[in-house]
Amino acid sequence: MRIVLLGTILLGIQLAYGQSNRHQYRKDRYFFGINVGTTFTQPILRERFSLLQATPQSAQKDFDKHYSHLFSNVGGAYGLHGSFAFTPQFSILTQPCFQTQRYSYMNSYHWSDTIMGGEVYKEFLHRQKISSIRIPILLRFDFTRLRFSPFVQTGISADIAYFASKQVFSDNYIDQKVDRKSATSSSVAEFTPHLNRFNVAVLGGAGIAYYREHFAVSLSGTLSYNLRTSINEFNRYADYTGMATEYLDVQDKFNLLSLNILVTVMVPLHKKW
Repeated sequence: MRIVLLGTILLGIQLAYGQSNRHQYRKDRYFFGINVGTTFTQPILRERFSLLQATPQSAQKDFDKHYSHLFSNVGGAYGLHGSFAFTPQFSILTQPCFQTQRYSYMNSYHWSDTIMGGEVYKEFLHRQKISSIRIPILLRFDFTRLRFSPFVQTGISADIAYFASKQVFSDNYIDQKVDRKSATSSSVAEFTPHLNRFNVAVLGGAGIAYYREHFAVSLSGTLSYNLRTSINEFNRYADYTGMATEYLDVQDKFNLLSLNILVTVMVPLHKKW
């Protein structure tokens, strides 16, 4: 009987030790680190604009831009991480980063000379790149206290665009594709004056983290939606890039939706006193 009781106590101690060894308590700890990842971007269209007025012979949709989907617009992000855990499962964090957002669209034109005869076909691929600084504030909830812990997070961010560029590729075939390797290309033009330089985004996402005593690693996916439209209404028709004159291009009204996939490496530096 005593042997059974002693064995039970030893087994309980071993299980308790093993269980505590699986836990990585985060309460009252600061974490600092770095992150790097990929950004996918999709314009959410609000209103269309065009330099050309449709005639009875030309449907309005002939001038509409056809935007590429989210996962074809790939950019990058890298930055810092700082967080503080109020409890083992609830923390506040910031991940300021430099990010590159890209979006592209296609349109085409067809001109016919009704007097002399002859036709001209042009199809264009417009590629824009926006470089900005993102400063987010997020609240995170970890579902477990174990070393492997899935989490959800939500918050807001301030996005400050500091540079943007635009390039146009064109060919003479209207077939819903433009091969950038063989197409005629414009020079890269600065696009920054067309933007609303400051924006506010709402964020929401999820991920999984792995905690050890001296470091932690997480993989997260976060959706962000800019509350302000990206294009400055007062500069919409200003021809800063020269694209309006040469390519009859003017930007639509849209908000940017982005998906950031980040890998973050963190270390606990000290505890709250």
